[in-house]
Amino acid sequence: MMCSQVVSAGIFKEGDQILIQTSVWTTHYDPEPDHNNHQKLINLEWYFPETNVDALPRPSGRDWRDEVQWLIGGASFLNSFDQRTTYLYTGGRYNFHDSGDLKTYGKLTAGLIHGYRGEYRDKIPFNRFGVAPAILPAFGVEYNRMNLEMIPFGTAGFMVNVGYYFR
Repeated sequence: MMCSQVVSAGIFKEGDQILIQTSVWTTHYDPEPDHNNHQKLINLEWYFPETNVDALPRPSGRDWRDEVQWLIGGASFLNSFDQRTTYLYTGGRYNFHDSGDLKTYGKLTAGLIHGYRGEYRDKIPFNRFGVAPAILPAFGVEYNRMNLEMIPFGTAGFMVNVGYYFR
């Protein structure tokens, strides 16, 4: 009922999806004593409805790019050094396998990260002014509305998130 009210109010369009996620497991490839493995992550992604790719003028015809599902998102979490951090991003998701209820996919996001401060400022590249660019790949499985995703974060480690889609 709430989703239909939001759609009728004009905020979202038919076919939009919202994914809410949290982290369940994190590890660092080279653990240090001051590393935090409990991110307390809350992540929100908005997936746009599919585009009518047949209407796009493309001289070479259809290809894999036509199957990318576009998204924007934001995450708040504790970084590896227990500092509250924000990641605002955009990206795309490509389904490798889609059998209705079960999907496997790859996702690539790019955006800005803020939150590495003080003595940890240089732990991420290009963080000279407190905000740095970031690119994060993800690999996931979706079953019905549930989601399980593995995200490597650079050369530092990876995390596993679970989520739920609101459609």
